[in-house]
Amino acid sequence: MDSSHCTDPGAKQTHQSQGYEEDIAGVKTYKTGQGKSAIVLFTDILGYSFPNTRKAADRFAEETGTTVLIPDYFNGDPIDINIPNYRDTMPDWQKRHPVTEACTIADNLISTIKGHYESIQVKLNSLFNNKIKYVFILF
Repeated sequence: MDSSHCTDPGAKQTHQSQGYEEDIAGVKTYKTGQGKSAIVLFTDILGYSFPNTRKAADRFAEETGTTVLIPDYFNGDPIDINIPNYRDTMPDWQKRHPVTEACTIADNLISTIKGHYESIQVKLNSLFNNKIKYVFILF
């Protein structure tokens, strides 16, 4: 996660979110769409409230007819790209937010929503250095 492509936010989008925040499984979660199936997004280090992330979620929901959920994997503590030399803060930030913690949050969320949707698709992003692209959980 320390490569520059994982910490380069690109052009920050402006976007009027179509969804809303809801507490699911004890975690703040961005929820958009009204589908019978769900997509759960893993975010990169910029977190679930970054405008580009919500824009992608809204677009997935609109184009696929699904509900899209983005949990706050970092408990309100994403990397702040507005801090000078924010890349220098990465090692300490990574210690506070191990990948296993994000996986536990995702497991709890999926266990909670199981049965509410016909299927669930999990989209993994830069959290895993793009080594895993998609995992499908169908039931």
